[in-house]
Amino acid sequence: MQKWEGSNEIIKKGSLIGIVATVVVLLGGGGAFAKQQAAKQWVNSTTPTIFIHGYGSSYHAEESMVKAAQKAGVTKSVALARVDKNGQVKISGDKIAGQRNPIVEVNLANNKQSDMAEGAKYIRNVIQALQKRDHITKYNFVAHSMGNMDAFSYLNDYGTQSGMPELKKQVVIAGGGLSGWTRDSANVEKMRSHMDNLKNVYPHADVLVIGGNTGNGSDGRVPNAATRSVREMLGDRPASFRIKMFQDKQYTHSGLHENKQVFKLINNFLWKKN
Repeated sequence: MQKWEGSNEIIKKGSLIGIVATVVVLLGGGGAFAKQQAAKQWVNSTTPTIFIHGYGSSYHAEESMVKAAQKAGVTKSVALARVDKNGQVKISGDKIAGQRNPIVEVNLANNKQSDMAEGAKYIRNVIQALQKRDHITKYNFVAHSMGNMDAFSYLNDYGTQSGMPELKKQVVIAGGGLSGWTRDSANVEKMRSHMDNLKNVYPHADVLVIGGNTGNGSDGRVPNAATRSVREMLGDRPASFRIKMFQDKQYTHSGLHENKQVFKLINNFLWKKN
């Protein structure tokens, strides 16, 4: 017989082998159990979700949200769409055609430009590349900060064109609409002139807007009033519209895409079974 140090239990040697075997079986079955739980919790859809980062950023700003979805069992399929400064798209990573809740991360090489027509072309090129490679017919958007303007500009300029895939759901993180800004900068004026018709052409998609209030009525960069004005910018077009303003100093402009509560909200909105 063998006595384990620090324990009052005396275990026969033969019993130890049985215990180890039992543990191995349980661990081996853990993966199957996790799959079963994920299948119960999340939809089984082939619609890809496209993540778009903000100004001066990269796909690394999307990684925490994507990893949270993977960890929750939403998907195993993640592709990366790199857009060079000429707008050419190169897709690497997993094939997403026919896969369960696939995700596409977007990386914009020209990440410090605010020309909305240019941003719209970048996103159009990504979607067309996915059409060609993976034959997508529907998609979701998740964007942060300026990435929302790229997404909205695409929808404004190309969303209603014949042959383009259909937007199903859109998550707007730390973004703003056409009003509520503390000062009218040149970029805000450009936004107003470019997006004024969006309320007439926006697809009938489900929309979730996520903002943060660190204590001064903004996330440190985007005023809460501007975030709330997304509703006005889209008019009556969305099939559903929900806004969530997180109240705490941790919900900063960049902190929103690194926050567990935000992860949970995104996952539930996009993929949770009704």
